[in-house]
Amino acid sequence: MGRALSFGWAKFRSNLGPWIGVTAVGLLIYLACLLVVQIAKPRTMLAVLFVFLMVMAAVWLLQAAMIRGALYETDDSPPPFGAYLRGVNVGNVLLTALLAFALMVLGFSLIVVPGVLAGWLSMFALHFVIDRDQGPIEALKSSWTLVLSHAGPTALLALTVAAVTILGLLTCGLGLLVAGPVTAIAVTRAYRLLTGDHRTEDSVHM
Repeated sequence: MGRALSFGWAKFRSNLGPWIGVTAVGLLIYLACLLVVQIAKPRTMLAVLFVFLMVMAAVWLLQAAMIRGALYETDDSPPPFGAYLRGVNVGNVLLTALLAFALMVLGFSLIVVPGVLAGWLSMFALHFVIDRDQGPIEALKSSWTLVLSHAGPTALLALTVAAVTILGLLTCGLGLLVAGPVTAIAVTRAYRLLTGDHRTEDSVHM
């Protein structure tokens, strides 16, 4: 997993501007959504749900943009700023993310552990949507199959990503400008290798 992160760091550093740019835009959209909440101060359950879904949609689209960019990086084609959502089926991305999120919420409402498992099993769902144009149900099934087929490495990867993300949060969120892209590229590198899709022969291997 250290090598996967090294790969992510190397690719991020070599294409620093676009990665910082797309992450900053995503964070600004997220902060704008929070500002809307502070101004509107929704009181009804329907209004709260609407605002919550709006914020989550922004987060999911940022995640999709990073995955799209990471796929370019693993194909040895560093993306320019305008390429991060190119060719992405936004509808399928949002539906897949919503389904995965609903499964996690349902799992956490039971005994917590099922929620963690749901998140782990769905970790590659958006990759299958963006890379292979799969629908939400098919993408979730593909992710579950891939994760269960490589339970040890994917569990270690998920724990590593969680640790790096927490470190990014501890720096008042500014560390996410680096942690987000690096972990996105590392996870996407793992996706390429675990699916047997070796499109580049890099010096850094997982």
